[in-house]
Amino acid sequence: MSARLSPAEVQALEALKDQRGLSSNSDALRALVRSASGLLEADPATASGLEAIRAELHEIGVAVNEIALAAGQGRIDPAHEHWAAFGALRQALPEMRSYLRAVVDEQRRRGIRLFAEWREAERGEPRG
Repeated sequence: MSARLSPAEVQALEALKDQRGLSSNSDALRALVRSASGLLEADPATASGLEAIRAELHEIGVAVNEIALAAGQGRIDPAHEHWAAFGALRQALPEMRSYLRAVVDEQRRRGIRLFAEWREAERGEPRG
């Protein structure tokens, strides 16, 4: 794939690559397409925060499994109504972790709002 850009467009693309830490025109174009397609993009700090949340969810899931194991072995005796909550939590946590993993993986591609910023730069519109 190739594209012809005006000198101003090249300058805007280079500025966006520098701003977002993108190493190549291909990375910038992928980020533009993902952003234009509605895929979630975030800066490295946000991605790091999401990764921390994912890790914490994993730790919570481990603790819930340990509680369920102890209850199943008769070492603790939770009330009947707590079993349903444990079961729901044990099912929900892996799903949340999987979703968060997908988000974090997409975040790692970076380029947050690259398309919108490029479009604003082209139109001379202020951000906000």
